[in-house]
Amino acid sequence: MAQAIAVQPTTDPLRQAPGFWKRLARHRLGVSSLVLLVLLVLASLVGPTIYPINPTKSDFAHINAAPSIAHPFGTDRLGRDTLARILAALRVSLLVAIFVETINILLGALLGLLAGYFGGWVDLIISRIADMLFAFPGLLLAILVAAIFGQWVTETYGATARLMLVAGSISLVSWPLMARYVRGQTLSLNQRDFILAARAIGQRDRGILIGHILPNVLGLIITAATLDVVNAIVGEATLSLLGLGIQSPDTSIGKMIVEGAPLLAQNAWLVFIPAGVLTLLVLLFSTLGEALRDVFDPTAG
Repeated sequence: MAQAIAVQPTTDPLRQAPGFWKRLARHRLGVSSLVLLVLLVLASLVGPTIYPINPTKSDFAHINAAPSIAHPFGTDRLGRDTLARILAALRVSLLVAIFVETINILLGALLGLLAGYFGGWVDLIISRIADMLFAFPGLLLAILVAAIFGQWVTETYGATARLMLVAGSISLVSWPLMARYVRGQTLSLNQRDFILAARAIGQRDRGILIGHILPNVLGLIITAATLDVVNAIVGEATLSLLGLGIQSPDTSIGKMIVEGAPLLAQNAWLVFIPAGVLTLLVLLFSTLGEALRDVFDPTAG
């Protein structure tokens, strides 16, 4: 009886899903967003080489200057070049987003897989922990963590540790949502015929999780992580607006906005430019996430 059972092939959304690349190509906004995001990432990485101006160096002859040939995006209240600071801020904001989504995928997706697959007490414990974190409104928990440990971490371990603390504090309120998404999908897959067939032929839990469940929820994980990048970037900006994020001389998009706000009447560029970059990042990641959700949807096209 067991010999007659065939295990359904794994559905790898990147390699084996039929029409994946064709469906992606049909999403012109999604492809355009991906191209623009790649260009922004490249600009943040190679920007200092192409535009070799120190973002922390002051030009006292051009304080609060409007955009010009010498300073394409103008300067701030200390005469620092806004374009150079935008490129540096992009690196910080994107790095925070990468840290956050790495934690979300490694922690949230893993716990969601375990909760959905094993159920019972494993599901109960993971779900209760997630519910406790969901009880905190919005970014309150992240604000508390950054406020309590931020100064000590910065003084003890430096700016890099502060960056990781900001990312970790944002992840505290975001990984439970990833876990809930993956848990729900895993619960659904757990009763599918190809999973039951894999159990019937004696395949171990580890092999089922890695070989069958994980590839089938990979699309959901990628889509959820892409959409959540928006929350990570906005969360970092919120912490910076409250003075709990990245500290000087380092900068981020949110920190540039809060530094420019008091000078809005004198030099609106100090607020409009970083706010425009933040809005662009949010729109690009949101559009890309929506496109990926359609692409990974088996009923699409």
